[in-house]
Formats: sequence, C-alpha cells, structure tokens
Amino acid sequence: MSNLSQGPELPDLPSAVAQAKRHWAPQIIWIIPIVAVLVGLGLMYKAVIDHGPTITVAFKTGDGLVAGKTFVKFKEVTIGLVKTVILSEDHQQVIATIQLNKDAADFAGEDTRFWIVRPRITASGVSGLSTLLDGPFIAADIGQSTTKADSFVALEVPPILTGGNPGREFILRAPTLGSHGIGTPVYFRRLSVGQVVAYDLDKDGKNISIRVFVNAPYDQYVTNNARFWNASGIDVSLNASGIQLQTESLVAVVAGGIAFEAPQSQDDRSERISNQLSQVAATDSVQASSSLTERAKEDAVFTLFPTRVMAMKQSDTRTQRFVLNFKQSVRGLSVGAPVEFRGVNLGEVVSIETAMDPRTYEVIQPVEIFLYPDRLKVRSLKSGAILPPPVNELERLKALIKKGFRAQLQTASYLTGQQYINLDFFPDAPKYTFNPSNYPPELPVIPNALEDAEKTVANVLIKTDRLVTKLDEKIIPEFDKTLKNVNAITESDSPLITDMRDSMRELTKAATSIKTLTDMLDQQPQSLIFGKPAEGVKK
Repeated sequence: MSNLSQGPELPDLPSAVAQAKRHWAPQIIWIIPIVAVLVGLGLMYKAVIDHGPTITVAFKTGDGLVAGKTFVKFKEVTIGLVKTVILSEDHQQVIATIQLNKDAADFAGEDTRFWIVRPRITASGVSGLSTLLDGPFIAADIGQSTTKADSFVALEVPPILTGGNPGREFILRAPTLGSHGIGTPVYFRRLSVGQVVAYDLDKDGKNISIRVFVNAPYDQYVTNNARFWNASGIDVSLNASGIQLQTESLVAVVAGGIAFEAPQSQDDRSERISNQLSQVAATDSVQASSSLTERAKEDAVFTLFPTRVMAMKQSDTRTQRFVLNFKQSVRGLSVGAPVEFRGVNLGEVVSIETAMDPRTYEVIQPVEIFLYPDRLKVRSLKSGAILPPPVNELERLKALIKKGFRAQLQTASYLTGQQYINLDFFPDAPKYTFNPSNYPPELPVIPNALEDAEKTVANVLIKTDRLVTKLDEKIIPEFDKTLKNVNAITESDSPLITDMRDSMRELTKAATSIKTLTDMLDQQPQSLIFGKPAEGVKK
C-alpha cells in the first residue's frame, strides 16, 4: 500500500541541471575552431586582396637572388618580394617567383622590364652603389601595354632609359660604331643632353644604326638640318688651314661621345636670298628654310660625320666639276683641300692623279676639283642687289678666262707644307682656249711665284755653270803655259839662276868687307883722320 500511495518519483533538480550542462558543453567547444577557421579565411581573403599577381622572371644567373629577402623595386620603392628561386627544366635559367603588391598589379604588363641592380661603372656614370650594403635587388620598369603576362625574361644589362623620361629618340647612320656604346653621352654645345641607348648593324651590312635619346627640353634643338658628329677622343687634323684640335669634354676624351648642332648661318643665308630674289623664289626659299629649322620628328635619321669640320661643311645644291693639269709637283696637296678665290672658299679638291702622254712621255698631274657656283654671287654694282645666276655659266667662265682667270698652287702653311688651289685673275697670263665640251672641262693653270723664282734661280745657276766652263776652256791653257815658263826660268841650270848665284857671291863679299871696316873703326876710330896704321906700329 505504501508503494502504491506514493506518487511518481521526481528527479533531483541539481543533477538535471548538471546533466543539461554536460549536454551543451560539446557545442560550445566547437565554436572555437569555427572562429579560428573564420579568422583564417579572413586572413587568407585579406592576403589575397592585399597581394597583387604572382609572376615568374627568368634570369641568366641566380647571383644575388634570395627567396624571402630579395625585393622588387621601382624608383626605390618596394613593389614585390621574391618567394622562390629554382632552376628551369633545362637548367639554363634561374626562375624567380615574385609576389607583387596589390598596388603594383600594373607591373604585370607584357612589356614590363626586369633586371638585377648591382654596382656598375659605365660611360654615363656610376650606379648601384647602395647595393654594396643592402645587397642586389630586382628593378622594374613599367611598360605601356594593357595586356597582362605572368612570365618574363630579365634583361642582362640594365637599360639606359626607363619609362617616363621626357625626350625623343633619333637614329644616326655611320659606317662604323667607333668608340660608341650603350651610355655614350650626347652633347649639345658641350652640355650633356642625352646618351646612346642602342645600336645595331643594318640588314645590308654596310652601316651601323645608332639610336640616341635626347632629353627634354634639349630635344627641341634637334632640327631637320641638325648635324651630328663623332666627338670621341681628341680630334687633331693637319690640313691647309694648319693644325686644328677639337674636343668636347674629358668624358668624351676617355669614353667617347657624340655632339650635334644646327648650322648657325642657315637662317641668315636663306633670309638674305629671300629678300633679294623675286617674290616667288623668296617664298620657296622661306618655305625651304622653315622646313629645315623645324623640330625633327621621333626616329628621324641623321648622318654621323667623323668630325665637326665635315659635319658643319656648307652644303651646296649645285656642283661643277673641273680638272687642272699641273706640270709641277703637287706634294702637299690633298683631297679635300680648299679651292679659294681671294680668300673665299669656292670649292674643294676631289681627286689627285698622275698621267703620261704615250707619244711624248710628258707627265702631268690631273687634279679634279668641285666648284660651287652658288657661292660666286652675281651682284649689281649700282644697287648692290644679288641677281639670279646666269643661264649659261660655262659661257661666263669662258669670258672670265679671257680676262686672265687662272688656277695655281699656293702654300697654305710653310710649317706643315700643305697646299691649296688659288683662283685669281692674271692679266699677263698666256692665252688659253677654253673648251666647254670636254668633261670635265679643263681650267688653265699657271705656276706660282715660288716656282717662277725656283726656275729663275735654276736658270742663273745654269748660265753660271756655262760661263765657268767657257772660262775654263780659255784661261786654263794660258795658265798652264805660264806655269811651264816659270818652271823653265826657275830650273837650277838656267842662266837666271846662275846669274843670281854670282850676284849673291858678290853681295856676300861686299858684306864681308863692310863688316871688316866697321870692326876696324870700332877699334881704331882715329884711323878716319890719320889713316890705317902700318903693320907693326903700336897703337
């Protein structure tokens, strides 16, 4: 009864609460790994968001590349880090995996350039000295392409120019590279304004194309009529003008260099011509001048001259070729020697040869010259205005020859012995018939004053020698006859010598008598009054 009277047994409340706590305990524990996973995912998401793309760069060698320590920099700002360094499958390259920063995602463009920065000494200066303490790093130069890439090949040599440098590039053509290389400076009025950035042999193998970069704002001075020349080392030339020395700077002397400049007189000459010729000709001249002085376009091609003299030589559109036949030595005359008229350069020597007439065996020295007729202006003596050139210039030259227009060799420098061609009027020159139908036409020549003096001296010596010969033929026989007569007279058995001997004996006796008299007078002076005492008488 007692058991039935009792109601259902109720559980103990504290134990139930404890059991409930034990039931929920595993659920609270699982929150910690879930939170950890969420934090990890957040960190991974942040890492993905914060980092840029991953790229690979192939190098020739892994010298200086350390995973986790070698940085990638642009303008000395870190934009990435080398993660791994491994060999390529063919073991010919070193592959560096680089993690770029988020803000450096643009450096994954396909035209981006990478190279290792180390200490370098080049013609343009010293670079990379900071790597002596911090170690090498990878430098990057962002390109302009929008196409992305994930693998690159590093440059073996650091580029001279990086993106963003204001200026323009130009191409120079030269027969040889000379002493120029990557980094060779470019000068304008002795200021370093650029450098050589590349060079290559032309496809035909005849010339070298040298690419130069001229920094802004100096690139504006590279006009269509600019002249480039080799400014390397010391340019010493010996010509008809004497000894000339040209150099740009000490760096150019040691490492080489290229200089450029536009002819200063080009504008002035065009302006004078345009003011004095007809309106149509003036318009054409002004247009031509403006086109020459305009800024050259990007990648414009110029000729690289060996020297400044050759580069700045006045350009002439019209040329006339003539030959001068000298019958004298042309020693000291060289190709390129000037042809002057009263001190004004009208042309230059282009060739020097030797020819012989097969019938008479007469030897001459043909010297061919270029004359630039535009340098000989036709000017009105009344108004002073420059007139258009004559229609037939050979007829004008024929008239000048009738007035004594001749060519002759002149010594430009007695120190160097260099000669040049002098043109002038010689009214007393022998007559000459000019034949304009020959090519090249021959201009008459006359000997110079020194040659005339040499001929005069030679003639005097010849005449003197002839006079001496004639004198020898007439005087020497008479002189020989006289000597024979003298010899006959002076022989030992000749009457003259016998008489001379007798006379000498008599003179000797007389001298002996005089001596005896003087001795007696010295001892007995009274004998002059009393006479000579007798023998045996005491004095």
